[in-house]
Amino acid sequence: MDIKLGISTCPNDTFIFMPMIKGMIDTDSFKFKTVLDDVETLNNMAISGKLDLLKVSYGVIPEVKDKYHILKSGGALGFGCGPVLVSKKFNAIEDLKNGRIAIPGKHTTAFRIFKYFFGSEFDFVELKFDKIISAIDNDDVDAGILIHEGRFVYKNVGFNLLEDLGNLWEQKHKAPIPLGAILVSNDLIEYAAEFNNLIRQSISFSRENYSKVKPYIEKYAQHLDEDILTKHIDFFVNEYSYDITPYVDEIAAFVDAENDIFV
Repeated sequence: MDIKLGISTCPNDTFIFMPMIKGMIDTDSFKFKTVLDDVETLNNMAISGKLDLLKVSYGVIPEVKDKYHILKSGGALGFGCGPVLVSKKFNAIEDLKNGRIAIPGKHTTAFRIFKYFFGSEFDFVELKFDKIISAIDNDDVDAGILIHEGRFVYKNVGFNLLEDLGNLWEQKHKAPIPLGAILVSNDLIEYAAEFNNLIRQSISFSRENYSKVKPYIEKYAQHLDEDILTKHIDFFVNEYSYDITPYVDEIAAFVDAENDIFV
C-alpha cells in the first residue's frame, strides 16, 4: 500500500522517519511516498487534505481535526525546546508594539503560543522558518520567532533573547510544550496502531545506527555543525516521541479537541 507521507526537513523528522522511508526496517505492506518541506507548507497540505500521514504544527490542529487524527508516536513534545522570540536591536517585547515580527507561519505552534501570551496587536510578517534569521540581521524585521535549529544558533549571530515561549508555556502549565504532531488521515485510521509501531521501530533503529542515518539528516539540515545537529535531535526526539499518552489532556485542551483525537 502506498502511503503519502509528509515530513519537515528538520533533523528530528529525518532522524525519526528515514529508516521507514528508505526501507531500513520492515514496513510490512506499506511503501512511503515522501514529501519533505517546510512545516508551514505541510500545515497547508493538511488543511487541503493532500497527504495520508504527515508532520504538522499543533497550531494547525483546530483547522484539520475533521480530516485527521493525531498519532501517539513521532511528534515533537518536550521541555526546554520551545520557540524563542529574538531581536538584533531590541531587548524587550514592549519595544515591539510598533515593530515588525517575523513568524514561521500563521498555523505554527510558535505563533499560536505567542498569541496565547501576548495577543495579536503586532505587525506580523510570515516567512519561511529558515529565512527569519537573515531577515532580522538585514533589518527587514525588528524581531522574529525562531523554531527548529534557529533556536540553538541565534546567540552565535549576536541576537537578544526577548522571550523563551517554551519556558513561558512550561511555567504556566507544568507540562512539555506541544510543538509538532503526526497526523493520520481518517481514511487510514484503522492502520494507526501499525503506523505508531513502525515509527517507534524507526526511532529505535536511528538511535542504534546513527552513522547510517546521519548522511540523510545532513542532506536536509540547515546547519551542519555536529553540536547543533546532536543538540537538535537530543532535544526534540525524546520519550514523548515514542508515546505522548501522559499529556494528551493538556494537548487536547491546547488544540481545542477531544481526547479521542489521539490514536
